[in-house]
Amino acid sequence: MKIRYSALFITVFCLILLLSGCSFRISTPDMLMTPPKLAGGYQDLQDEFEKSIGSEVSFITPVNGKHTSAFIVEDLNSDGKEDAMVFYSLKDGDGTVNLSVFEKDGEDAWKFIKTIKGAGNSVDTVIIEDLNNDKIKEVAVGWNLFTSKKQFTVYETDNRSSESFFRDCGSSPYDLITTADIKGDKNNELFFTTFDTTAAVPEAYASLAVIENSKIKILDKIVLDSNISGYSAVYIDTVDGKTVIYADALKNEHDMITEIIMWDQKSSKLVDPVLNPQSYTNTATWRNSRISVRDFDNDGQLEIPAGIEIPGASVVVSGALQEETLCFTCWSSFNGTKLKAEKYMIYNDKEGYSLDIPSSWIGKISVTSLDSQFYFYRWNTGADEHLGNQLFSIVSHTTAAQSINGYQSLVEYDGRSFEYNITKDGETFGVTAGQIKEAFKLKENS
Repeated sequence: MKIRYSALFITVFCLILLLSGCSFRISTPDMLMTPPKLAGGYQDLQDEFEKSIGSEVSFITPVNGKHTSAFIVEDLNSDGKEDAMVFYSLKDGDGTVNLSVFEKDGEDAWKFIKTIKGAGNSVDTVIIEDLNNDKIKEVAVGWNLFTSKKQFTVYETDNRSSESFFRDCGSSPYDLITTADIKGDKNNELFFTTFDTTAAVPEAYASLAVIENSKIKILDKIVLDSNISGYSAVYIDTVDGKTVIYADALKNEHDMITEIIMWDQKSSKLVDPVLNPQSYTNTATWRNSRISVRDFDNDGQLEIPAGIEIPGASVVVSGALQEETLCFTCWSSFNGTKLKAEKYMIYNDKEGYSLDIPSSWIGKISVTSLDSQFYFYRWNTGADEHLGNQLFSIVSHTTAAQSINGYQSLVEYDGRSFEYNITKDGETFGVTAGQIKEAFKLKENS
């Protein structure tokens, strides 16, 4: 995000006085037109920036990650003195982001060290971690390139005596990046996913890297399901004492999968237990909805959603049968080896609710969506006519309308009344009013 220079210092330096040693987010600076002269050491940082760089700049805020400010103040090399990184572009330049580095020189004074020309026109993320186990932090900057691709560069911060300070250790393309102790050796590594569409056949892969001899060293790379359109998020979890990475990937406008990636100590390689090793496809976590990994049951462990096609299901809109697949969502935990089903649900996104489904019903019921109203039927696998009688239904209407004959109230919310009906066949099947009331959850609570 580009921010006007004159307004930035008012917000940034006021916040620095309160949050010294931390990175921070700049907010609503445009109402202030001229930078005041502020007391304290950070006024000297402002003065040093103006002296060294000038005032005709637009500040660039990293979009993602922990450090979401154009000014990042931190002791980078563990010498007990603050350092500052500033991201900006020149107003009369080509739009490329520059990174200027300053060090504390005395109690309040700041000293300009160097300027590094970045690789893109904005900053995706900034990671500050020790990546070579020397007790000194490295800086990984994720650049948004002019081509809409992304590339990260790692800089070392261990040498202030020469131009080698903020030494460039190399760059790599990526989609998502994070750090974690994935190998279990009490040292952080860089983990990143990449979807390479430049090759004749697009390739998706995940890589694990460290810094060694001032270079990026790839410890391993694993090919993933390449039938995707990109990655949306990565999550870090611990399972049985081991670090596990979950990477959500988009397959098209609606479908998603989640790759499960961990380090195998015996082979010293990355492994993905849900990836088919022959076809390099992941069907175990496929779902036809944009539902992401999360701690579904608040037990401190992340769960993964997967879709289960409902037999005989149909979607009808205004009398026309749609080419749409209805699925139950199975929330599963990962035990370090395989997925374990924890709960089944069906989501009605248009009506804004979900319904828990007992595991004993899976394969025995079907669903018809009629203008977004759900009707549940018995599914008889061994019968000539698979689709049996209706068991129950959940419908909604405006609260101003009268209740539907034979239906019981579930809840009223946001101007709509949700109601249910259980048929005699449903009662015989085992459906109860209490069961439906307990299973029904508005989307904001599901």
